[in-house]
Amino acid sequence: LSFRSVNNFLMTGPKAYLTYSTSVAAGAQSGIEECKFQFGWERWNCPESALQLSTHNRLRSATRETSFVHAISSAGVMYTLTRNCSLGDFESCGCDDSRNGRVGGRGWVWGGCSDNVEFGERISKLFVDALETGHDTRALINLHNNEVGRLAVKATMKRACKCHGVSGSCSIQTCWLQLAEFREIGNYLKMKYDQAHKLEMDKRRMRAGNSADSRGATAEAFNNVHATELVFLEDSPDYCTRNASLGHHGTEGRECLQTGKNLSQWEKRSCRRLCTECGLKVEERRTEMVTSCNCKFHWCCFVACEECR
Repeated sequence: LSFRSVNNFLMTGPKAYLTYSTSVAAGAQSGIEECKFQFGWERWNCPESALQLSTHNRLRSATRETSFVHAISSAGVMYTLTRNCSLGDFESCGCDDSRNGRVGGRGWVWGGCSDNVEFGERISKLFVDALETGHDTRALINLHNNEVGRLAVKATMKRACKCHGVSGSCSIQTCWLQLAEFREIGNYLKMKYDQAHKLEMDKRRMRAGNSADSRGATAEAFNNVHATELVFLEDSPDYCTRNASLGHHGTEGRECLQTGKNLSQWEKRSCRRLCTECGLKVEERRTEMVTSCNCKFHWCCFVACEECR
């Protein structure tokens, strides 16, 4: 994610919220980094062109992949705003203590410093949803997928508790909600990506040119879609081959994994997925790397290292 992309991403947000711009930039960045991790061994590997979201008309695709980009970017922005709020980085917000003192369940009460996801949700919605200036079906899909990302942050939150009682007996606990690790949100949204729902539109009504008809067709298509479900409109292109106009680099020249410790089945199949199934051959290259190793600090004051090959 380039600095310019982040700036473009930010400057479309409401100017009144520039207080939060650093967090928004960091959140967008963490979303794209997570996207690259989740798709590291797949044909589409979250290339730089993926962050165009919907601000560039020439990239108005609504594939399964763009649904994930919208969700993970939106989640990243909400996550970072929420975390920074809890750390006291903003004067206008702090912990969510709205439930403190209430009985939460058997043997525990709400207390402590819950992460303020309502704040993160509200500000991220202002920034991220403001990027979507269209009013067509694709715009509705993008806004829906943004919301899926925000719901993922809430769905993965964890309850943390502290024991109270005589001699640490834990007869009563004080509990609060905190954000999960962002990796867990990435895993959750990757699962949603695998189960994404293709919208079946009534093309005859869409082509009729009547805006009321078109809106009706879109509303009907969304009727059976759950709020936590990623949606897409178009089938994905063939990511095996290069397509400069769509910003796809193809898989030629990519690395894949054949051997290694603790590889998952998904990683072990990466050479088949990226190479042989794309009509390419696997080329094994061995390279010799020289690194500094076995470094020792000598008093006083220098470090001596050996060379490892």
